[in-house]
Amino acid sequence: MNRWRTLIRYTPRLVEKLQRINPPKLRLVVDGRVIYWALQVPKEDDLAAHARWPGMSSPSHEGWLVEMLTRFEHGWPHASEVELLAFWPPDRLEPFARVAPKKAEAGR
Repeated sequence: MNRWRTLIRYTPRLVEKLQRINPPKLRLVVDGRVIYWALQVPKEDDLAAHARWPGMSSPSHEGWLVEMLTRFEHGWPHASEVELLAFWPPDRLEPFARVAPKKAEAGR
C-alpha cells in the first residue's frame, strides 16, 4: 500500500482531528519538499453548498480530504514520506498527519 492510500484509510480519524483543531489551511510536504503551501480547508456549509450544484463532489470533509489526497497521489505516486501540517497564517504550523517508512524499511 502506498503512503497516500495509508492516509486515505485513516480519513475518518483525520477529519475528527481536523474538526477538533480547526486549522484554516493545511500544508502538504512530500519527501521533504513543500508541495502545497496553504491549502484552504473548506467550511462544512461551503462543502454542502458546493455539493448542491450538479456534477460537484465533496459534500463532506471526508470526501474533500479523500479527493485532495487522491489528486496529489497522481502527481507523486511513489512518495516515500507524506506529511500534512496544520497551518494558521502567518506562521503557526503544527504536525497534523505523517506517513513515512518504518525504521527497518528506511534502513534497507
